Amino acid sequence: MNDTTQVMVEIWRRHLGDQPIGPDDDFYALGGDSLIALRVVADANALGIPVELRDLLYFPTVGELVAAVAGRDGPADGAGDYQPFGLLDPYDRALMPAEVRDAWPASALQVGLIYLSEASGDPRLYQDLIGVEVTGPFDGALFTAALDELFGRHQALRSSFDLGGFSVPAQLLWSSVDPPLTIEYATTAEPVARWRETQLSQAIDWGRPPVLRCHVVALEGSFHVTLTLHHAILDGWSYARLCYELLALYDAKLTGRPADLPLPPASGQREFLRLEREAIDNREAADFWHAEADVPGLLLDRGRFGGAADPREMLTFEVGETLLEGLRAAAGAIGVPLKSLVLGCHVRALSTWTGRDRDVVTGLTVNGRPETVGADLLVGLFLNTVPIRVPVVPEDQVELCRSALAAEQRGMRHRRYPLAVIEQRLGRPPFDTAFNFTHFHVYDQLEQLTAIRPGAWWAFDKASFPLMVDFMINSRDLGTAVAVAYDPDLFDKAQVTTYLELYRSALHAAAGMPD
Repeated sequence: MNDTTQVMVEIWRRHLGDQPIGPDDDFYALGGDSLIALRVVADANALGIPVELRDLLYFPTVGELVAAVAGRDGPADGAGDYQPFGLLDPYDRALMPAEVRDAWPASALQVGLIYLSEASGDPRLYQDLIGVEVTGPFDGALFTAALDELFGRHQALRSSFDLGGFSVPAQLLWSSVDPPLTIEYATTAEPVARWRETQLSQAIDWGRPPVLRCHVVALEGSFHVTLTLHHAILDGWSYARLCYELLALYDAKLTGRPADLPLPPASGQREFLRLEREAIDNREAADFWHAEADVPGLLLDRGRFGGAADPREMLTFEVGETLLEGLRAAAGAIGVPLKSLVLGCHVRALSTWTGRDRDVVTGLTVNGRPETVGADLLVGLFLNTVPIRVPVVPEDQVELCRSALAAEQRGMRHRRYPLAVIEQRLGRPPFDTAFNFTHFHVYDQLEQLTAIRPGAWWAFDKASFPLMVDFMINSRDLGTAVAVAYDPDLFDKAQVTTYLELYRSALHAAAGMPD
């Protein structure tokens, strides 16, 4: 192996666990995913190896990757120097409250989520809750100190939004905020459900910091923690990171040992905004997404649906370890990431459900985090949902999975071009169903806690897509499962059940298992 190959093998080994890795081993077959890929790319760039995130989709072995980037110019450092308020007009800076430490333009997705929340009048829309029962002692002072330290680590937690007071919608970062913590001491867990329902009936005030609440019900020998926030400040990975760090910080204070949590890069959100602005100014990106989405709607009559939906119902099914391992084996044999395989099964189910075998378009949630060291430690909103089009749905399962991968590869370089801008140019929503693949393995680190032990979890979130399909690996509340949230005013339960059974059958067929 040459020097670059050896360096890349060591980087892969660092992030994929201590397992034998050679230059011909497939990154995704070894357990890689988009967040691990982000770490690999960041470490490679830090050593001067000019790898981009999309390269791993095209060249999933070290040998292919090193050959592909040979001769390429070194990684660009686009962040540059930054001063507080540096992304805002000087006029806006003069209007800032004295308690605001920094501010920048809100991202396109943040503005869109807040607008939809306000326009819908639904306090549950884009209000995310997660709760966990924890076995172990509860000390109010130590827990408050852990929460304060968490807020000190992540500037997004100290932020609020002002959409009309400046020349652009802005996210304001405050120097300090009052601890958003309430504590109840009880003999049963009844207050947990009561607080949850009360919270969901009240819209979160995104204009006042912090845009997050924490509630604890302390019992004898255990306690329940519930976090609620507006989705405009955090994505799903960030939420998982937040839960882990809060419990890790509290565990450390109980034991008197340092938590040893690495610090996230201070410039992460600014770099994301810079990259988003570059994407918006890219005419090639605009034309690409318009071409991808400019096909007839798949499921809904545009006369019935033209904006935010109300997906208040959900159907689920458990995937199970046997099926999951079968899918992983099939993905490895085909040479595609597991995400591409289950996305291909989603496309198959949509095609069969609608009777359409050409120009099947679905939304796909993608990660837009900057490719910098520590980007996976960032807490914020770094997502986008883009239209993925499969021009022809092949009968052959292998070809379908490769077509799904090819569709994702095509859009990877333009993944930060905002959905709202795609929709504006198209004049309508670009898709009526969306797909999300998640594996929040940061939760695995909870096994390292010593003074407390997390138990049962529950979660609530509500988006605005007519039909949202989530394939989740080891989620805290549902385990490894598929969940379909849908608007019952647009689809009846029998229709969604049909889709769900078609998707289940497609997964079993892909894994070579009887349904």
